[in-house]
Amino acid sequence: MTQEAIARIKSMMAVILEPRLAQGHLVTVLHDDLDLRDDGIVDSLGFVQLISELETRLGHSIDLSDLDSESLTSVGALARHIAQLFPLAVSR
Repeated sequence: MTQEAIARIKSMMAVILEPRLAQGHLVTVLHDDLDLRDDGIVDSLGFVQLISELETRLGHSIDLSDLDSESLTSVGALARHIAQLFPLAVSR
């Protein structure tokens, strides 16, 4: 897992969540400590939609069972987890 892979996942997340983040202004960087649920960016359905869209873009199912439930909606923890699962898919 590289910093570049993590940055790519975070960039994908920013593009997917852009309508919820800046209401029309493109946000390309999400901070590691941003909690998508606690900060009101996504609810449970929005989180499922985010994961589904990431799976589509990566071409793989994302298994979140190994991720601590308290870290599940944290941008940094989620991006690191996904980058670790699919380093080759992210590096494309």
